[in-house]
Amino acid sequence: MSAWTVENGHIDVLVNAMVQLGIVPKDLGVDGFRTLGQKLWDENHASVNHLYDEDTSTPRYRLHTTEADLDPILTLRAADCYTYQSCEHPGWKNSEAHALTRRLREAILDSRPEFAEVVRTSIGPLHRYTTLSAYQRAPWGFDSLDQAVPTKSR
Repeated sequence: MSAWTVENGHIDVLVNAMVQLGIVPKDLGVDGFRTLGQKLWDENHASVNHLYDEDTSTPRYRLHTTEADLDPILTLRAADCYTYQSCEHPGWKNSEAHALTRRLREAILDSRPEFAEVVRTSIGPLHRYTTLSAYQRAPWGFDSLDQAVPTKSR
């Protein structure tokens, strides 16, 4: 497997989506959002460091916000990409970042059930995934928060 560190803008997508979908409370405030973003980015860097036996430090996270509703397909794609890039170290499964991104993914799929197909796999419980062509065409990594805002909202 391979992994790479996501951009600050990718973390912005996740933090804004978690606020918009009620995964974290809005009254957490700017400092709380920055702390959350830093935790998410730290987890991603820990994964890459573990996988490649490196010891690079995580840059300081810089929060960017938007009042626009994020596109749910793009947000789902961002959450899946983040999970893929961040799951390579032993602490991932018990991390706050894992729990939050799993809740984000489930919140999107609960609010938009037409996005998901439910399957039972041989390795465990039901898993929900999407085969939507819009999901498949979406960027795998996000450089900026604006990439997850629907074009008509910009």
